[in-house]
Parts: sequence; C-alpha cells; structure tokens
Amino acid sequence: MSRKKERKLRKIRNKGIAHRIIITLLAEFAFITVCIFTGFLFFINLVNSYILTSDKDMKKFVSIVNENWDNKTLLSEKITTLMSVDESFESVVFVDDDFKTLIKFGESDFEINYKDFNDYSIGMFPKTGILREYISEIDEDVKIDSFFTKLPKTFIFQELSINKKMLKWANGKMFSIGQWIIYKTDFDSVNVAVNYQYVVSNFYANLIVFVAAGLAILIGLSVIYKIISTLSIIHGRKNISQIIYTDLVTGGHNKEYFLNYALRGISKKQLYAVVQFRLEKYRNYCTAYGLKQGENLLESIYCNASEFIKKREILAHIEKSDFAMLLKYESNEQLEKRLKTMMDAFNEKCKSQHLNFSAGICALKSKNDDITFLLTAAGLALSKAENQSVKAVWFNDEMKESQVWERRIEDDMENAITNREFQVYLQPKYSTKKEELAAAEALVRWIHPVLGFISPGKFIPIFEKNGFIIQLDDYMLTEISKLQAGWLSEGKKLVPISVNVSRAHFTRNDLAEHICSIVDEYKVPHKFIELELTESAFFDDKSTLLSTVKKLKEYGFKVSMDDFGAGYSSLNSLKELPLDIIKLDAEFFRGIDDINRANTIVGDTIALAKKLGMEIVAEGIETREQVDFLAKQDCDLIQGFYFAKPLPVNEFVERAYGKHTEIL
Repeated sequence: MSRKKERKLRKIRNKGIAHRIIITLLAEFAFITVCIFTGFLFFINLVNSYILTSDKDMKKFVSIVNENWDNKTLLSEKITTLMSVDESFESVVFVDDDFKTLIKFGESDFEINYKDFNDYSIGMFPKTGILREYISEIDEDVKIDSFFTKLPKTFIFQELSINKKMLKWANGKMFSIGQWIIYKTDFDSVNVAVNYQYVVSNFYANLIVFVAAGLAILIGLSVIYKIISTLSIIHGRKNISQIIYTDLVTGGHNKEYFLNYALRGISKKQLYAVVQFRLEKYRNYCTAYGLKQGENLLESIYCNASEFIKKREILAHIEKSDFAMLLKYESNEQLEKRLKTMMDAFNEKCKSQHLNFSAGICALKSKNDDITFLLTAAGLALSKAENQSVKAVWFNDEMKESQVWERRIEDDMENAITNREFQVYLQPKYSTKKEELAAAEALVRWIHPVLGFISPGKFIPIFEKNGFIIQLDDYMLTEISKLQAGWLSEGKKLVPISVNVSRAHFTRNDLAEHICSIVDEYKVPHKFIELELTESAFFDDKSTLLSTVKKLKEYGFKVSMDDFGAGYSSLNSLKELPLDIIKLDAEFFRGIDDINRANTIVGDTIALAKKLGMEIVAEGIETREQVDFLAKQDCDLIQGFYFAKPLPVNEFVERAYGKHTEIL
C-alpha cells in the first residue's frame, strides 16, 4: 500500500470521530463565550446605571454649591441636609485645581464627616479627574440599554404585588463601595470632592449572585453534558472499530485488524515471521458437511490456534480457510516444528476427519516492513507448499524475483502489442513422403527493447493466468492473415499455417465468428489457416468447445489438437471432437527406455487416427531414425529440429519460396 493511500485511509478512519469531537468542543466554547459575554454585559450595565445615578446626585450637590457659595452658613445647612437624606454622600471637602490644597471657609476648614482625603484614590481610572470629566460630559437624557435602568426602582415589585416587607428588604443596603468624585464648580479653583458611596441593595446583590450562580451552573452542566457526549462518541467509535476488526466467521480478529496492528507491538530484539496458514480442501469439506459446519470448523481452528499464540503475537482469519499469524521464532527449524505441532493438535481435536494444512512463511526484517507485502509473500510461499510434501515453505529471493518478473511482464505487455514487439516465427512442417515443406506453425517471440529476447516459456504462462493470452492470440492470427494475404497478392503458393487458440477464448460463444472476422478482413482462404487447440481446453465447457469446433469446420478452417497424449483424456477427446489433425506430443519420442513399446503405442495411435480420417503431425523430431519410423507408420507431417527450427519470417520465406515465385 502506498503512503498516500495509507494516509487517505487513516484520514477516513479518524474523520468520523475527529470532526464530531471538534464540533462538540467548538459548540461548548461558543456556549461558554455567550454566557461569559452575557454576564459581562449585565455587569457593565449595572456599573453604567450607578455611574448615571452618581452623576445626577453630584449635579445636585454642585448646584447647591454654585447657588450658596457666598453664604457659607446656608451652604453648610443645605449640604448637611442633602447628606442626611442621601446616604450616598459619605463626606465632602473643597479643593483647588491641583486636588491637594483644601479651601478654607473663613477661619476653619469646611468638613463634614471628613476623612483623610489623601488616603483615597481619586476616580475609578488611573488618571485623577477622568471620572469627573467623563461624567460631566454625559447628558442627562442619555439612556443606558439595560432593563434595570429603564424601569423605576419599585416598578418590578409593584407589578408583582410584593408586600412592603419584601420591598423594604429589596431596597435594604447590602454593601457599598466608596470613591472620591471631584466636580468643578462655577468658581475658579474651587472643586467639590465628595466621598461617594455606591450602595448595592439586597435586591441587586442577590440578583448579581443569582445571575453569576445561574451562569456558572449553566456552564457547569454544559461542560458535563459535552464531556458525556464526547465520551459517548469515543465509546461509539470504539464499538464501531471493534465491529470493523471482528471476523464474522470465527468471532476473532480479521484481516483489517492484522494489517493495522501486526507490527505495532513487536520487539526489536526478537525475530518475527508472518505466516499464512491454510486448511486445504475446505470447499470439499463444505460440500460434504455443509457451509455451517465448515464455518464451525474454522471457528474451532481459530480457538485452538489461539492457545498457541503468545504475548506480542497476533492471529487473524483473513479469507476462506486462510489464517494469518505474526509469530516469534528463534530459528527456521524451531518455527517449522511449532507449526507442525499446531497442525497435529488441530487433527487431534478433529479425530473423525483428517485435515490437511499448509503454511507459507515470510521473515520480518524490521518494524518498517510493509505488512501487506509480507502477507502477500507468505501467500506466495503457501501456494508452493500446497504442491509439496513439506507443509511449511519459506518465502525466498527466487520467489521474489519471480514476482518481480511477473510484475515487469504485466507492466510491459500492453505496450508490446502497440509497439509490435511480439515477432512472428514460423517452424516448417515437412511431409514424410517427399520430405518437402508442406505447412508451418506460427510461434511468438518477444523482442523487448530493454530485456532483449524473452523466451515464450517466461511470458506465456503469465499471459494465460492474467487473460492477456486472448489479445496475443488475436494479434498472432492477424499477423498470419496479413502474411498470407501478402504472399497471395505476390502469387506465391500458400501452405497452411497453424495458429494457437488458447482455452481462455472458449469463454465466448461467438469465437468462430470472431476468428472469421479477423481472417476475412484480409481475404485469406480459410483452408490455409489451421487452428490449434490444446488438450486442456477439453476440460472446460465441452458443449461450447464442441459447438465452436463444428462452426469452425463449417467455415472451412482446419482444427487440430496440440500436445496429443500429454493429458489423460486423449482417446475420449478423439471420440467426441470432430478434429482434422492431431499432433503427437514430443514426449512420445524423448528418453524412452523401451523403444519397441513406445513405437507400438505411436504406431497404433497413428493407425487409430487414420481410421478416424485425421492427419497426423509428429512434433519434436530430432533424429533420422525417428523420421524413418514415422514414414513407415504413414505419419503425414514432421515438425522438429531435424528439418528446421522456428525461423524469422524472412528466413522462412527464403526457405519456402527461394528466389522463385510459384502460382497458387
């Protein structure tokens, strides 16, 4: 898995919980901010209401001073009366403009409940007199946007019909805050300095406490709710993760869990290996006992395997009857012995059925290894183990090179078709009677621009596995049709050329029509195109194969069976398929100890084919003795290195036609 894809998957996994928690926290932050801002506005409005009240009171005081300054006795009486009526006025002095020198009234300082003026900070702000100047600029008609300043003090209680005791309690003094406020008078260098008491009534004090407590409770409840909500989200996510990582068959860990957690807890000092463990012939077991019993068996194997899992090891069911394990080991032999012990224990638990197991092992080199590659490598080793007596196979460099090679072939195969890197080679077929060129087989060779010549044995099996063989067969049929059309236009005598048709082609019902469309595009007579089937095609859909062969024969094509005798159903295929030609496999003529026995089999096979009206081609012929024997047995054509190896087209043309052109 690429790092980009891994990051993307991690982002998808985390997105579900991350964005929900972020939204929850943002909502909580917004709620707390609103609560604090509301409380702040309430406090500011309360302060403003007191400021406006003090401004009105101070203007009354200044008015008395301005009107009675010359009459000190009357001034003293009115100030005393005002201070006795309004408890807000604690004490008063008169100061000059520097706010330090007290102004004397005749022979003595004027002082009412006077306290040391210099012990108090003047004004609510750092600079002396700012409050005085600020208040003096406020117009009496200014309205502060506050519910409590818009209504009369007793309005709320009147509307609620609250009794006098309650009203008295509400208007009662809870506490006060003292402050010196200085106002200018109409007289030069005369300023009134009043120790003004901001009285907080029981009502307002309790209202402040109520609002503060209410906001605190709301914030607290909100925080608790959001914490519970966040924990619920995390818990829900954990449950979802548990579901995602749980295998539905065994109830244990699944492949997703193994890929995400296998390498997280490993120790650097310990050797680890990834093992892919398989119960063989699981499909047969399900066929015999049912799918439910098969799943119960897998669950039992998982539970039994769990008993062998140690600390910092992981077991998971990944697919079908395959299990993945991360195991610690000390040596290869020790791990193989441990796996064998596990296999024997599984069989001991299921004595009524004999179970077969195999395992592929890939050693872990470092914590930074790609777990997906390790599991794939273990799976590749497992495929080798299934075909061997040894049931535990280690992944090695040869297997890795095979994987790299297959990847390289698959990466380049499409471009090879486009760039015409696949070259047509033709191997002549000679008649046994006249020993002259009578036909040919088309073979493919890959001339890679970087790797050079690639043997068919190194890419044909890969193409057959991945399905690209269909495109290659169509390419070869097209190339042969072009060659035949070119030779025909030049007046050359054509010989039949056989082209392989892979078993993969027989998945389509219109194969015969498809082949006709390719050949007819170049107007080549069908009798000069021979279509070779492998005997393995006979094991697929027989009805489709038989129908296609009949259609091809009706269209005038000759149909042959390649590698006859290499399989185990040759006689059965001869009975059912209306073939024109059979090609005896080269193994008939190689490494034979009893030559007489082999010759008898070959002779009788040729005789049988002749009775069925078929032509015989012997391939892989390399000696004169083989040629003479086949001639005596009435074999029609011989193909092999004795006469010619596969030739490039230009060499084949030179051998087949020389410098002379023969008319068809």
